[in-house]
Amino acid sequence: MERTANQELIALTSLRGVAALFVIYHHLMYVLLPNIGYSMPGELFLKSYLWVDLFFILSGFVIAYVYQHRFRRAENRPTYRSFIKSRFARVYPLHLFMLGLFVVYEGVQWLLTAVGADGMQYLATPFTGKQSIESLLTNLFLVQTLHWAAYWNEPAWSISAEWLIYLIMPLVLVGMGGLRQPWLVLLAALAFAPLVWIEQRFGDLGILFAGWPMLLRCLAGAVLGIVMFRWFKAGRFARLASAKLALPVLAVNLVLLNFPVSHVLSVAGFALLVLCAARIPAQSGHILNHSWLHYLGQISYSVYLVHWLLIDMLRDASLFLTGRHIYEVLPEPAQWAMFLLVPGLVILISHWTYHRVELPCRERLKSASFRELVGAGFRRVSPWRLKAGKTKGRAMSDR
Repeated sequence: MERTANQELIALTSLRGVAALFVIYHHLMYVLLPNIGYSMPGELFLKSYLWVDLFFILSGFVIAYVYQHRFRRAENRPTYRSFIKSRFARVYPLHLFMLGLFVVYEGVQWLLTAVGADGMQYLATPFTGKQSIESLLTNLFLVQTLHWAAYWNEPAWSISAEWLIYLIMPLVLVGMGGLRQPWLVLLAALAFAPLVWIEQRFGDLGILFAGWPMLLRCLAGAVLGIVMFRWFKAGRFARLASAKLALPVLAVNLVLLNFPVSHVLSVAGFALLVLCAARIPAQSGHILNHSWLHYLGQISYSVYLVHWLLIDMLRDASLFLTGRHIYEVLPEPAQWAMFLLVPGLVILISHWTYHRVELPCRERLKSASFRELVGAGFRRVSPWRLKAGKTKGRAMSDR
């Protein structure tokens, strides 16, 4: 049964939290603690960078779910402006806040270098390389995904890709709005074409590179998400993608990630998972409706943007103090303890950023006029000037 656009699909929010957690473990195991990562059997965590594709699919699905009745014509300027303002308010304030923290952190390193602090010789020269002024500007304008590498807050490359896709998303929704079933099947199949090309050309879908192929990757995920929404709305494939199959399909996805099979297969598995999870009744006792998982999903954007700074600081601290990487210094039991404790610390910090930065900034920016948002009045709604307060959230998150 179709649900109203005001009703949250709780299981989808929970899936976002699960995805964010897997991304943390991927970075922990292969950036900070590679000894643990490469000692693990299978490829589950190595390929967990692919959970970002679940974010793309969820974005397409949820945007279609929320805006299904708002985009009726290709030309609808007020609705388009409202959509872009909502997207900006959703993704930019926390991105800017975290980018500011990275700049402060880089500034501290610059001061330590200037005073000749012992240990700085083991770190990269501040404000160079990935932390250059040029890449800072591209991060400020959310176009850093056009670089062929990630810079500053590295996971934010996907936020940049999503933002650029948002600019054309209303046209995509309008164009797909009247398609019949055979055309939706064909479009879903065609969405995999750029993913297959990227994997054949580069060997994966973007573990160590970014660039314009990531825009194709993001768009493919968004299109798949919109198709899944259309099938959800029409009740298509009810037996193949039912609520009862959500956990089995999740298990299949974990198996696909664990074995050296095509990475594109995981994207297909995630699309099916989204369709199954969307059909889980909000009132059921399904594990994907559990309050803890639901809350993890609510703060998942903070989790996603916060964790890299913590990893960066831990990595640099070891080099600064000892001249060696943390996995060369800590014994294996201590590395496993860090493996378990760091995600918990990220979640605690994300709880704070969600309530003190993300939510209040989003609500304040949404209430601002478009002129204030893009003009001189932006100073009055700057996230740096906001104070925490009670906010009224949407029943269904529109990201």
